[in-house]
Amino acid sequence: MAGARHRRPADLSLPPHGPAQALTPLQALQGMTLNAAWAAGEGEEVRAGRVAVGYRADLTVLADDPLAVADTDLAALPVLLTVVGGRVTHREAGV
Repeated sequence: MAGARHRRPADLSLPPHGPAQALTPLQALQGMTLNAAWAAGEGEEVRAGRVAVGYRADLTVLADDPLAVADTDLAALPVLLTVVGGRVTHREAGV
């Protein structure tokens, strides 16, 4: 998501490549969730790509809102919780 937004290589001090191709925060989030599920053929049919009752419950909880964090800070956001198929697979202490 971060690279799709800031369009820089791992070294963030370098200028963006193809900056006109940068995605908005919402476009990047949709690309990693709803659109990715659809592209994999896992959209509505198998209930993937969104957090909703009856869906598969694969999700990642970040330490801050990925739509509000600066593009260049997004990749460093700590992951607080991951859930796969409704089962917790990672939980930070205190969460």
